[in-house]
Amino acid sequence: MKKVFQTTLTEDELVSLIQRAITGLNKSNNEKDELFIDVHEAAGFLKYKPGYIYQLIHKTDIPHHKSGKSLLFKKKELEAWDQRRKTAEMNK
Repeated sequence: MKKVFQTTLTEDELVSLIQRAITGLNKSNNEKDELFIDVHEAAGFLKYKPGYIYQLIHKTDIPHHKSGKSLLFKKKELEAWDQRRKTAEMNK
């Protein structure tokens, strides 16, 4: 059974409470961006085939992390890597 609390808040207190809750949600969403994704998600994100991602891993050309047997990626690291790669290709 859920506990129900009855309280009296001023308008300012209610606004402050809502703002803190929204700030917490925004922080939570930003933290989700930092979560790891797997090879198939990374391939979809970069618009490559999973096999090509494995080739890049083998050449140690792409930032990745290992957790046991799992290969994991952070989206922000992939975005930065992809941008550097595209810039280098344009400068050739």
